[in-house]
Amino acid sequence: MLTLKSKTISTNKSTTDVFNYLSDLSNFKDLMPANVQSFQVENNHVILDIQGIGKLELAVVESESPHKIIMMPQNRVPFKFDIHWNIQSINDDQSQIQAIINADLNMMMRMMAEKPLNDFINTQIHKLSEQLS
Repeated sequence: MLTLKSKTISTNKSTTDVFNYLSDLSNFKDLMPANVQSFQVENNHVILDIQGIGKLELAVVESESPHKIIMMPQNRVPFKFDIHWNIQSINDDQSQIQAIINADLNMMMRMMAEKPLNDFINTQIHKLSEQLS
């Protein structure tokens, strides 16, 4: 199991504000890296068309307000993975956020997927920081 952690960001938003922002899947459009060619929200999942990879459907499969959101693919993908959004309170008006990907990869897939997955969550966390500023 490969675990990739984004950098941890701090924001002047409460954990509830951050949780509510991330719970609205349409907000993820602003967090996508440049290689995401299209983005749609349908029902309770997002559909991404990622250049060089193809379509990916992600849905929130678990959430614990206001501290955790877990997303998983809903379509067939070459390996199992999930994305955890962890939100920690610093005080009433400040919080820290980190994204974590857990991926079940063999060594060959790890060599090909580790950097793109790492870039994906780091781009998202960077853009989240900008959106919450």
